[in-house]
Amino acid sequence: MYKDLFLGIRQYDCKLSQDTFDKIEKIALETNNDENYPGFQSMFCDIKESILKEIEESFVDCCSDYYKLSKKYGTRYWFYQDWKDNPHRDGQYWHDHIAYFPNLENPMTFYGLSGIMYLTLPDDSTTTGFSPNADNRTLGSHTPVSNMIYLPKITKKWFIFPNWYPHFPGLCETENRRITVGADYWLI
Repeated sequence: MYKDLFLGIRQYDCKLSQDTFDKIEKIALETNNDENYPGFQSMFCDIKESILKEIEESFVDCCSDYYKLSKKYGTRYWFYQDWKDNPHRDGQYWHDHIAYFPNLENPMTFYGLSGIMYLTLPDDSTTTGFSPNADNRTLGSHTPVSNMIYLPKITKKWFIFPNWYPHFPGLCETENRRITVGADYWLI
């Protein structure tokens, strides 16, 4: 069901059809940037497309397997896009996902997971990086640190990791967009 990668990060299959992935990619390309978030992000809660429920359910299944628990949880989802002339390139910096989001009904906890799935990954793009040398002083920096380890260049798979892991989003240096689904899951 999953493959252990590094630093406790797991790669999970996503069993959606190619037709479903194509429809989700089309939805992502039609979304607008949400100015409340860094980079070019579009929150799922602002997109009224029922097919997105399929990718949400896939993520929850992976997180339930990761924790081996059936417990009440909260989630949030978004598209993150990058391309060569992206005017919203302010999202490439070290960050984690343990911040408190006051607009959420249930605030996130330290028992949370984050997920990344690349819908598209053009040749001249990089994936998200992690480093065992990253620490709280790294957060907010726009520079990779030593011993960087990057997610594999694979599309349509979930990469699941603890939400407090600092990570560094990749770049896309082509006109074709790198489209990522980002997700957070936390126990309530």
